[in-house]
Amino acid sequence: MDIVKLAVHHVGNPSREEELTLSEDLLDLDEEVNESLSVYFSKPFSNDDYFNLSHVNDLESNEVYLYVSQIFDFPQSLHLNSVKLAKQLYAVSAHPKVKSGEFYVVYFENCPFEGNAVDAVGLFKSENKDRFLEVNRRAGSFEIESRKGININKLDKGCIIYNLEREKGFIVSVVDQTNK
Repeated sequence: MDIVKLAVHHVGNPSREEELTLSEDLLDLDEEVNESLSVYFSKPFSNDDYFNLSHVNDLESNEVYLYVSQIFDFPQSLHLNSVKLAKQLYAVSAHPKVKSGEFYVVYFENCPFEGNAVDAVGLFKSENKDRFLEVNRRAGSFEIESRKGININKLDKGCIIYNLEREKGFIVSVVDQTNK
């Protein structure tokens, strides 16, 4: 599973007057971060429950379907469409229990699906931060710093949309660790 393009935005909750913060560009990842994120994004997806994007009127009325279709057709449009997806997520995040967090839009190549390698778009949100300690050596002694960050072993929410069965709304796999 190869991360080809990645955009990150911060989506707050409008009912709590939290902001939507949009990135200006795609992220450049070094090899180590790329590998860590590949595991973070893919590890929770082990089930065989698949869904399709849909809409009560017609599939073309589903905004996520439209934006993801554009990404599959023109991968260079990932950043532009990630901004549209972040704005859509922000617009529907007004329930008081919805937490703010980082929203990742990822374009994958060679994503495994039933023995095949396909392109996919991942939509992920990290809402919970864990505390971790960083130990650093300084001039013959050590310092310990406390920091907060995402635990790469605990993806909060996400979906992988496989570039398969477009006419049916694509094949979608979903993970939600916070609202089982």
